[in-house]
Amino acid sequence: MRRRLLSSTLSAVALALVLLGLPLSVAVRSLLTRSEFDVLQGEAEQAQVVLDRNARTTGDATAILELLAQRSAHRFTLLDRSGIVVVDTGTNALPPGSRAMSPDLESASANNATAFHRGRSAVAASLPVVVGSARLLLRVAAPADELDRRIAQAWLAIGGLALTALGGAALVAAHQGRRLAAPLEDLADSARRLGDGDFTARAPRSGVPEADDVAAALDMTADRLGTMVARSRSFGADASHQLRTPLTALRLDIEALGASGASRELVAAAMHETDRLESTIDELLALAETPLADELVDLARLAATRLDAWQSLARAQGRRVVFDGGPVAPVQARAAALGQSLQVLLDNALVHGEGTITVSVDDVPGGVRLCVADDGPGFPRVHGPPDANRAGGRGLALARSLVEAEGGRLQIGQPQRGALVCLVLPAASGAASG
Repeated sequence: MRRRLLSSTLSAVALALVLLGLPLSVAVRSLLTRSEFDVLQGEAEQAQVVLDRNARTTGDATAILELLAQRSAHRFTLLDRSGIVVVDTGTNALPPGSRAMSPDLESASANNATAFHRGRSAVAASLPVVVGSARLLLRVAAPADELDRRIAQAWLAIGGLALTALGGAALVAAHQGRRLAAPLEDLADSARRLGDGDFTARAPRSGVPEADDVAAALDMTADRLGTMVARSRSFGADASHQLRTPLTALRLDIEALGASGASRELVAAAMHETDRLESTIDELLALAETPLADELVDLARLAATRLDAWQSLARAQGRRVVFDGGPVAPVQARAAALGQSLQVLLDNALVHGEGTITVSVDDVPGGVRLCVADDGPGFPRVHGPPDANRAGGRGLALARSLVEAEGGRLQIGQPQRGALVCLVLPAASGAASG
């Protein structure tokens, strides 16, 4: 934001300076040129008066002009109407009898009035004079270099003022950028802390009304989220406590069945499912109490340890669960969330699928993939890729929300036969993956 504000301000000021500076530079050039013409015209008219009063011959005119040239830095040239030099003063003077014609001399001769001309080497004013009975032309000239130097100095002054204005605008824009960006940066920091689960984060007030309104709304949101999360955790703890009592009673009943002579296999299966239910409750409670992904999880090991609980259920249906995977890069996530996601995929394959259930883990570019496949009818064919909400009901939608909370994604494949659902998670920072 600071850069955009600074660049936009400087662009606007630079455009304004260009729009003002160019006409001003042209006006200054014209003003200085006009001023130089006025000086030359003044000297020419003074010389004209002196010649009219004192010169009766061209010799008198020559003496008068040479005397005037000694008192002036300008060059005096007296010519006849055809451009033949009568007398010329100054450095590199033209010899009498040579021809010299310029636009100002032509205009003065044709219009019988003062004329001006700015050439590459000289600035001149010419006017008609009478010496005795001769009608002549008087030209007073100055080097153009001096005028160009004054124009260049004026332009440098304008450029210096423009740069000063641009620098001042940059300072003001930088100050305003800091004043406007600092509250937004504080708001962003508070929002990040809130997103990380710190519901005590409060946005500081800056004195900028709009930013303070956003800060107040963010603080209110933090209060509400903190209250909601506290209630959710309290509910989870209460639910866990309330469920453990009937689970304990159920465990005692199962043990009593075993003691009364019930089938050992059925008692063992019931006890196994009771253990799995208790483990699920513990994991759900851990998810509610641990909002951050701060564990390094080996997906291959996680999958291998979770499959034993599903083997007996698969065998009861005449099916089997196989594992296909080797060492993979670790991922940074909550093991409980990934375990619950895997259970959803296995349950989906066991309930809706057929044949062998294959659990595979492998490295993919930038991450690790865990897939569950079966030989059943698969998902209904729809236009576009399958969607977790449509394809698997609440189960796959839950798995997707759990894995997305850990920074991963759920993918539903479309093999020729059966169903394929994968969890893809980024590898932990610094871990290599294929």
